[in-house]
Amino acid sequence: MKMNAFLVAASLLMTSFPASAHDEGHGPKLSDTGKFGGLVSAVVEKKEAKLGPKAKLAYKAELVRSPEGKVQLYLYDSEFKPVDASTWDQKGKVSMAAKKKGKWQTKEFDVTYDGKAFTGQMPEAIGKPFNLDFVLKDKDKELLSAFDNLD
Repeated sequence: MKMNAFLVAASLLMTSFPASAHDEGHGPKLSDTGKFGGLVSAVVEKKEAKLGPKAKLAYKAELVRSPEGKVQLYLYDSEFKPVDASTWDQKGKVSMAAKKKGKWQTKEFDVTYDGKAFTGQMPEAIGKPFNLDFVLKDKDKELLSAFDNLD
């Protein structure tokens, strides 16, 4: 009897973890598959990020990472056609964040537009899982694309 109660309690605890995860993101939920095998996320205006799934989709982004830590962020329109970002600011900022001992720690690094994607070298991960928030500038708009729970 005690074993059954223990198993029920353990099961309830394990199933409650996903409910508390940060799955809403910073924009509409997307179901697209990346063209280069990467993860796809919404790109929204940074000022709308707190709206979560109600934020207006500006673009779609695909994050491709190499084992050596190289990151490439490809941008697409709403129909998943490549976006020419050559008129945008050529440098973007990326914030890596991870919880360590209950506190958020962050590192920042730059990405540069190479004509096809915003590319950069990711620093060593603070901890796992970690989040990457890309901030890019298109004329007078600051845009955000967030990738959460990476390892």
